[in-house]
Amino acid sequence: MADRPSDQLLSWLRELIQRKGLNTAAVAERAGLPRARVRKLLAGAEPMLVDELMQLSGALDISPGDMGLAQLGDVDPEAESPSSDDEAPQALSADETDLPGVDPFGNHPEQMFRVAFGLGVDFFFLTDPDQLADSGVPEPVLAQYANGELPIKLDAAYHSYNNPRYTEHAITLTLSFDQLYECTFPWSAVKQFILFPAEPVQPEEPERDTPPVDEAQGIPHLRLVT
Repeated sequence: MADRPSDQLLSWLRELIQRKGLNTAAVAERAGLPRARVRKLLAGAEPMLVDELMQLSGALDISPGDMGLAQLGDVDPEAESPSSDDEAPQALSADETDLPGVDPFGNHPEQMFRVAFGLGVDFFFLTDPDQLADSGVPEPVLAQYANGELPIKLDAAYHSYNNPRYTEHAITLTLSFDQLYECTFPWSAVKQFILFPAEPVQPEEPERDTPPVDEAQGIPHLRLVT
């Protein structure tokens, strides 16, 4: 498929989102748009309305002028006068992201956290409260789940605020209970991990000038699209 005029702009927007440490859920929250709609727009699966472009620019703190220069060069949103001499930015390939390869002999909890944050999806994990005495989780919360497992659910829109920090033995997250807490979860305390993946983005089907033909029977038929 030939490149579309909007491809460079979409590529630039995706790269800008990554630079700012955001994901599509966070951008959708800021722009006041449905998450699924933002994913489809940034994937190029659906055409973008002018109003939606303005909402996304507001969410990313960029001006229409910045977006107009996107096709000419790699625009730094912090710069006052972006240069038109730079090469146009390219979309990051799969091996340039922060998603790690799967290591069946490695640290499973760490890999799952990295994948969940890297994909930018909602997820929750269950932890053993007996291992969280000095974790930073509030005592009333630990007491509430003393005889079971403590569930922690993280909304993708706020992943940047969770600020995950990894060490050899644990992960530290900024979590909100009655206020913000710095909570450290030993890898051994993570007992279950559940992802809520976003719906796959389907590419647009090309328009047909004639009704499709049933190849098996050779009978023309109309397909209803809702």
